[in-house]
Amino acid sequence: MRLSRWLAVAVLVAAPIGFAATTVQAGDGGAEVRRIRAHFDSVLTELSQRDIGALTTEQRARRAELTKTLSAYRDRGVFPHNYDFPGQAVPYFIDRKTGTLCAVANLLEKTGRRDIVDRVAAMNNNVWVAQLAGDTAFGTWLDAHGLTLAEAARIQVPYVQPVTPAQQARQVAFGVTAPLAVGAALTTSVWNAVANRDGHSRVVSWTGAISGATAIAAGAILVGKSDLPEGAQPIGIASAGIGALSVALSASAIHRHRAIVSAEREAAKKREVALTPIVTTDRKAGLSLAVRF
Repeated sequence: MRLSRWLAVAVLVAAPIGFAATTVQAGDGGAEVRRIRAHFDSVLTELSQRDIGALTTEQRARRAELTKTLSAYRDRGVFPHNYDFPGQAVPYFIDRKTGTLCAVANLLEKTGRRDIVDRVAAMNNNVWVAQLAGDTAFGTWLDAHGLTLAEAARIQVPYVQPVTPAQQARQVAFGVTAPLAVGAALTTSVWNAVANRDGHSRVVSWTGAISGATAIAAGAILVGKSDLPEGAQPIGIASAGIGALSVALSASAIHRHRAIVSAEREAAKKREVALTPIVTTDRKAGLSLAVRF
């Protein structure tokens, strides 16, 4: 099988590595605001359609005030920003730069429970509301205002950091380079382990070394970045492992080839010495004699 065929197969196998790294969600601030407002439109519709017959008069009144507060929050259009997780949907209880509150935190503050807001943000500013199921104070607040935990979790919206054109270009480039590098590393690993053990093909040997180093670098990026999707780190470890194997096999092939070339040169020198005539001169006879050993 030709090297190119091996490469094609390996690239198909390794392609998910590149795709895992390119979770790009491009957008702009205006689009993000529209997305969040559309979310609250749906939530407000759902809240209005719930059967609240089992709630007390006081709970109904407080619930109605919360929906008005949420509507005003939606209309204002000032929401927290995701500064830390490019291209990912992540909740923020409080915008760490501007202090803007998320919808649930805003409802808490407007009803006099800023203490809950600050405590939750201090513990985990990126917490999902559903994770607050065991928070007694939060649960008491929900009950007093006629909301369920599921409804509060539905109100919460994650925020997406728009990806700049430069970031998008880098991620796309990485997504193309990573699978090619891993594919080449995988291919040359097989080649150097079987058909090129003696390193006679310098192209294959050095391609394996270079692609292996690139695969290791790609793997290190996937392992080291905390803002990539779940599952990216195992892929990064696999990429680095394939790259290390490729580098090792390439280095072995290069070493063997150099050893073979060195041995052949030494053998050639010995043959040359063995075949070189030693000239002696018989001064009495005036003759030159070539003697071989």
